[in-house]
Amino acid sequence: MKNNRKTETAAIWIGIFIFCFLISSSCKESEESVTAEEQILDMTYPYDENTIYWPTAKSFELKKLNWGITENGYWYASNEYGAAEHGGTHADAPIHFAEGGRTIDQVPLKEWIGPAVKIDVTEKCAENRDYLLSKEDIIEWENQYGSIPDKAWVIMYTGIDTKYYPDKKMVLGTDKTGEEALPELSFPGFSVESIEYLTTQKNITGIAIDTPSIDYGKSQNFLVHQKLFAADKLALENIANLDKLPAAGATLYVMPMLIKDGTGAPARVFAVF
Repeated sequence: MKNNRKTETAAIWIGIFIFCFLISSSCKESEESVTAEEQILDMTYPYDENTIYWPTAKSFELKKLNWGITENGYWYASNEYGAAEHGGTHADAPIHFAEGGRTIDQVPLKEWIGPAVKIDVTEKCAENRDYLLSKEDIIEWENQYGSIPDKAWVIMYTGIDTKYYPDKKMVLGTDKTGEEALPELSFPGFSVESIEYLTTQKNITGIAIDTPSIDYGKSQNFLVHQKLFAADKLALENIANLDKLPAAGATLYVMPMLIKDGTGAPARVFAVF
């Protein structure tokens, strides 16, 4: 009998120990989950009637088809939408400006994830709306934070979208549409020199910016697009909340719509840090 009682007692204590361990592990996972949520930064603008597109591109349109109670008594809602590939927070694939380049669906999912390098040139852009990110700006960042990590997203923080999006006139430099708007476009972008440095001296995944284009507004031949995509790199435009992203230490995640033969696509972009 004594042996049986000892066995029962041991079993009870073992059960209590396992229960406490599971509760402790569950609480720890819950705490980690909350911490992770606090460190996720959404860097995407919503798609609606205010979404900024190139003046000659088709804007986003949403049509509500069914929103209500059906004849059978249950709720049903659905929409249809349409837009150009390149507008709002979106990704560019190499095919956009490189003949024979990869399309959106040919870029592996893992390639859309990488360290985030934020180069803050907001003061320079405030003084000059047509400012071009220089090689010296990049080197200055490296002098402060170290060499640009492999597979990084190099982000030009201009402050334009952060301050003004979705005000078309303040973001684009004009609120006109069509061909007549193009001569009035005015916003910062990358310089060709900076792209040559990043694509020949560094091993980056791509570049990103908080304006409608990686080329500045007054560009006539889009040399930044040409150089970047000839090197088979990626691009993001109109990313949000750069004022909340640290200069270094974050990881950028990009989830573009998987469009077959897409030259670009709307993307959900977020950072974890």
